[in-house]
Amino acid sequence: MSRAYSPVPIPGRRPRPARLALTATCLTACVALLAGCGDDGGDGDGDQASPTASATKASQAPSGPSQPGGSPSASGRLTDDQAERRALLPLARVDHAKAAETAVAKVPGGRLVDLELRGTGGDRGDKGTDDAPGDKGTDDAPGDAGAADARAAGPSGTASPSGMASPRARRAEWIAKVATKDGTAHRVRVDAGSGEVLDAAAEADQDGDAKRELSAQLSKARRTPEQAARAATDAKRGTVTSVELGDDAAGALVWSVDVVTPRDWNKTTFAVDAVTGKVVGEHVDRD
Repeated sequence: MSRAYSPVPIPGRRPRPARLALTATCLTACVALLAGCGDDGGDGDGDQASPTASATKASQAPSGPSQPGGSPSASGRLTDDQAERRALLPLARVDHAKAAETAVAKVPGGRLVDLELRGTGGDRGDKGTDDAPGDKGTDDAPGDAGAADARAAGPSGTASPSGMASPRARRAEWIAKVATKDGTAHRVRVDAGSGEVLDAAAEADQDGDAKRELSAQLSKARRTPEQAARAATDAKRGTVTSVELGDDAAGALVWSVDVVTPRDWNKTTFAVDAVTGKVVGEHVDRD
C-alpha cells in the first residue's frame, strides 16, 4: 500500500504563497508612505505646489489698488484739472495773504470780498483777464475751456512732457474783488509772480441793489478772509487758491476757501462761517 506524498516543511522557509502575500503587503505600505510624504507641506487641498505653479499664481495675483477717489494712480497719471493745478501753483510766488493785502491797499477803506488765482498766457498788459470764465479770453479760470493749453504743462509750468511749450503757463495772477463800506466793488489784478498791481478799477455794471447787498454782507462778516483761510488750512494742509464771501445754500454767510494739496493735486472747498469762524462744510474735487 502506497503512502500519499506530502512535502516536509523546511525550517526557516515559508511557503511561496505566503511570501508573495508579504511582498504585496510591503509594497502597499510603501505606496501609502510615499503618498503621505507627498501631502506633507502642501496646501489645504493636499496638493504640493511646485515652483512653476507658485510662479504662475504670483503672476496671476491682482496688483495693488490704485489710490482711491480719482487721485493720481501709481503710474502718476493726473486728470486735466489736477495737471492744471500742478502747472499753476509753482508760478504763484506771492501767496493769497500777500495778494489780498496788496489788493486792499489799492482801494482806500476797502475790504476783500473775493480772491482767486488764475493762469494767463498773455502779456502783462493783456486785458483778456477781464473776460468771464469760459470765454475765449486769455485769462479763463483754471478748469475752464480757455485754459486747455495749460493742461499739458509739466510741474515747472513751462513745457509738457512731450517738450511742447505751453503759452498758458507763462504767468499767474490773483484776481481780487475789494469793496468799500457802501458796497462799491473794485476789481484788482495782482501779478502772482512779482506782487505788482497790474490794474484796479471800479466795477461799472454794479447797480444799487448789488451794492446794498454787498455792504450788508461785509457788515455782518465778523471773520476776515485770512482767518477763514487759516481755519481751512488747519483742517487740511495745502495752498489756498481762492477765498470768496457769499451765502451758502441755507442762506448762511460763509467764506468759501479752496485749498489745493500738492500730494495729489486735489482741490478741497471749505465753507467757513463768516460769523463764528468754524468750518461748516467741506467738498473734495478729485477731478
